[in-house]
Amino acid sequence: MKKGELDRDMEHMDEKILKQREKLEEFEKQRFSAETIKEENKQSIFQGTVQVNKIPVSFSERLVMDKRAAIWMPEDFEELTPEAIEAIYLLGNKPDVVFGNSYLNLSVGFHYTDNEVPNEYMGEFVKLARLIMERMGPKTRIYGQKVRNEGNHIISSMELASHTVTDTIYNIIFFSSLEGRVLIGFINFNYKFFDRYHVIAEEMLQSFRFIEEG
Repeated sequence: MKKGELDRDMEHMDEKILKQREKLEEFEKQRFSAETIKEENKQSIFQGTVQVNKIPVSFSERLVMDKRAAIWMPEDFEELTPEAIEAIYLLGNKPDVVFGNSYLNLSVGFHYTDNEVPNEYMGEFVKLARLIMERMGPKTRIYGQKVRNEGNHIISSMELASHTVTDTIYNIIFFSSLEGRVLIGFINFNYKFFDRYHVIAEEMLQSFRFIEEG
């Protein structure tokens, strides 16, 4: 092959690479566009499969806490290893179990405490938890709290944003009493994905339930 022909082939290849790169950049813009998010937020995880920034994600109910409770989450969520939990959650009480995957900036987890609080007081418990969170200072901002009845159980929750050195993490934390002890659950994600992930996280919270015996 002559040098002139080789140069033309290389130039043509460069043009193809440039066009592919431009297409990829355009697709990335579409994934996170306001129009895409608006349409995707009309979907419900209870339909089974939804689009999350143009990625199809299948949801289903998963049994947790030794099959004593259940919550909807992505089907390909896997339980993190103790070593991974240790590396991610450096401060405070570490969760007992965390679920996540490699491509969604979304996690769900649980911490079964030794604190004995009867079910009937769980509506008040969230107020105490909020006071504790507010005392953590300006790095934590509380957005609200809720209480609902799920069967024979009271489930309270609050939403807050916590700041790290590099990111802001949005958390939905929920509290309930399992066999007389406080069970803390959480759903969190990077705040920059709030517009799409918050709808999903709210439905996940709504799906949480206890498996009643008998």
